[in-house]
Amino acid sequence: MLPCPYCQSTTTPRKDGLMNGEQRYLCRKCGRKYTANSHRLTPVTHREKTGLCLNCGQTTDNPKFCSSSCAAKYNNVHHPKRVQKIRYCKHCGVEIPAGRTVCDDCNPSLVDWSQRTLKSLQDSAKYQVNAKVRDIARYNYEKANLPRVCANCGYDKHVEICHVKAINSFPEETPVAVISDLTNLVALCPNCHWEFDNGILIL
Repeated sequence: MLPCPYCQSTTTPRKDGLMNGEQRYLCRKCGRKYTANSHRLTPVTHREKTGLCLNCGQTTDNPKFCSSSCAAKYNNVHHPKRVQKIRYCKHCGVEIPAGRTVCDDCNPSLVDWSQRTLKSLQDSAKYQVNAKVRDIARYNYEKANLPRVCANCGYDKHVEICHVKAINSFPEETPVAVISDLTNLVALCPNCHWEFDNGILIL
């Protein structure tokens, strides 16, 4: 079998049409095209052409990249086809993040949790009256980018965000933002959470 003149591979190449009346081949190892009369590179010239991939840094026989996937990753970052457009609020014209249509000031659905009390939230819930309070606690914990590791045993496969001071121990007029404040939240694994709720574990 005709070896590749670039990488000297003896793997069976793939036929890739004709070039000037000659059969053209595609090397399955380096991805280059050649014919039977292509200039054969000497091993010395071949070593001189060996370089590093611009994306992953591995040694490659190709000029820039070791594979087509590395070429795609590099070019998509350095030469993107799409340029992200700047978005503005449709009411007041303030610049807003992607995926939104209005700013916080113009959003009628935005809830001020510093004003919303525990009683009003429990009265509007049909069942599991404290579920929304726990959702807000999880959101606040994730937004703060705190480590998801059990504060007692260090388990990190699965943790639950729980309130240090129980939700039911707060007066009904307490704002939800106070109940789910970061100072009242702690990450515990399910076992430590159960022990904490049943008085076995003291933080």
